Amino acid sequence: MRIKALVMGAGFAVMLLLGCSPDKQGLLSTESMVAGTPVSTKLRIEERIPDANLILIVSDTMRRDRMGIYGGPAQTRAFDSFAKQNILFEHAYTQSPWTKPSMATAFTSIYPSQHKVLDHPQPIRGRSGTTKSRPILECDVLNQKFTTMAEVLRDSGFRTAAFVGNPWMVEPLGFSQGFQVYDDSFADFDVAGNVISDAGLRWLQDVRNEERFFLYLHYMDCHRPYAPVSISQLAEGATQSQPEGRTLSRRAAEEIGWEVRIEGGQSLRDTAIQPSTNLIEMAYDAGVQRFDQALETFLAGFADHPAYERTAIIVISDHGEALYTRGYGNHGQGLYNDETQIPFAARLPGVLAGERRIQQPVGLVDLFPSCCTYLGIDCPETAFGESWLTTNSEPEKMNGRPTIVEGVGGKPLHRAVIQGAYKLLWQPQTGPDGKITALFNLADDPLETHDLFEQKNEKQVQRLVAGLLQAGRGTVPEFIAPDKEYAPIDPAVQRRLRSLGYLK
Repeated sequence: MRIKALVMGAGFAVMLLLGCSPDKQGLLSTESMVAGTPVSTKLRIEERIPDANLILIVSDTMRRDRMGIYGGPAQTRAFDSFAKQNILFEHAYTQSPWTKPSMATAFTSIYPSQHKVLDHPQPIRGRSGTTKSRPILECDVLNQKFTTMAEVLRDSGFRTAAFVGNPWMVEPLGFSQGFQVYDDSFADFDVAGNVISDAGLRWLQDVRNEERFFLYLHYMDCHRPYAPVSISQLAEGATQSQPEGRTLSRRAAEEIGWEVRIEGGQSLRDTAIQPSTNLIEMAYDAGVQRFDQALETFLAGFADHPAYERTAIIVISDHGEALYTRGYGNHGQGLYNDETQIPFAARLPGVLAGERRIQQPVGLVDLFPSCCTYLGIDCPETAFGESWLTTNSEPEKMNGRPTIVEGVGGKPLHRAVIQGAYKLLWQPQTGPDGKITALFNLADDPLETHDLFEQKNEKQVQRLVAGLLQAGRGTVPEFIAPDKEYAPIDPAVQRRLRSLGYLK
């Protein structure tokens, strides 16, 4: 289509926003769904809680549509109960589909294309440009010149601590900035969530009642290698029919054979059961449920703490997981909602919410300024997200800004723009599904299976794309980042990253 050439030729430069009449074939109008998207009302802080605290719980690789409360098949009793009693965000997005740039954005409120913490480890090269015969790997890190949420809270008198299970979050990569206690000894390929929960609860026991604190817990239960399942579960899953259109390539089938582990130490490849997406989803859901049990342990253990009533608790993920929905597994490669839409629930004492299920779109880029608003602390000027909280003296409306997702591993030019019902993918280096561009109506097609570029109403699509590009202009402002910094990756961390599928 000519519109594809237009998008590719213009990149993400701005085209004029064109008017559009309602489409008779199911395309909602640009005017109603892009330029005229209703502005969302912020959550209001009805009562400022004196000396409020903050606990941030991140479940790595936890995909939104697998959670029970979002209609998924996993049994997530603790998360669902927590969300029902508090606040659940229906449309939360990460700004990157993998951990390092995603968490850098969460901690700084700076987009991945701005902070540029984007790369996997690479061999250190000598001055001649040749790789050493026995290369040492190095990786870009979160520059010390960035101001993080933990630094702001520490400087405001909070005790700060983190217990992290992901090797991308180890101290040499810059994520410990502002934490007085930063324990990455758990950062291994198979740490059980209850280990993280217990560590956090032990630390909380030493916090005096008059002290304010910020605690960050990072769990790995949903990440590869997935939790083992029983052979009887596998046999039952093998009898279930595959969803329509889920044909596995030979390579994908081989990967699933290795990735689905069985209790007792074997894997699916050691059985006569044929690999399928049903089985990889079953193994993944087992990890989701293991995290849910760890969440239940932590919430129950903290409920009797003297500071419970004045502590905000936020439970999120850093990104989702592909699960071979589109023929490939893992994450970090694509911009579909499988990898970019995240579960998000929050307990915010003193905040008034007219509805428990919040419809306004939010991103991880908004986390830092929102926490500052809640805690009554000034946020740095370099925070580019928008607080989804307001006080009685502040504006009650959000600015209608589109959601931008970027930070694809090895493909820094890839972008997604989401505004109203529509989502545009621009993948000049080609996405993992082979597409360069794609456009979806998420209201009618939440699974992103019907690319509107493939329909025969080119003028309507052209106008929609123009509106999305116009809406996206200026969302990620120009920003002069400090020079990139690098740190060597020691052999232990290399081993851990290799076990998670990041290194060959």
